[in-house]
Amino acid sequence: MQVNVTIQTFKTENELELSVMRWDKVKNEFMPKFREMGLVRYTTSRIESDQNKFQLSHIFEYKNNESAQNCIPIWRDIERKFGEKIDNTTTSYRGKMIDQFYFEEK
Repeated sequence: MQVNVTIQTFKTENELELSVMRWDKVKNEFMPKFREMGLVRYTTSRIESDQNKFQLSHIFEYKNNESAQNCIPIWRDIERKFGEKIDNTTTSYRGKMIDQFYFEEK
């Protein structure tokens, strides 16, 4: 499984919230396309920090590297749809999953 972890750092809480609201408006349009191309799971988390930073983490899990590559054009479509970019610093990391564990809930 191919994993991409992306950290976005915004200047203000308002910019972070605006980014989340914009994504919420379009994600249902794009998620079926991602699934078709091999995205298995996607999560977003707000990073809690004592340093007064406004950050989001996004974790994308793909079937394989080819699936991750196949999703790149979809990301470009999303960027075009947003038009005006919200100023942020984005750092991404890619890797292969080497271990996982699921707890069963009763």
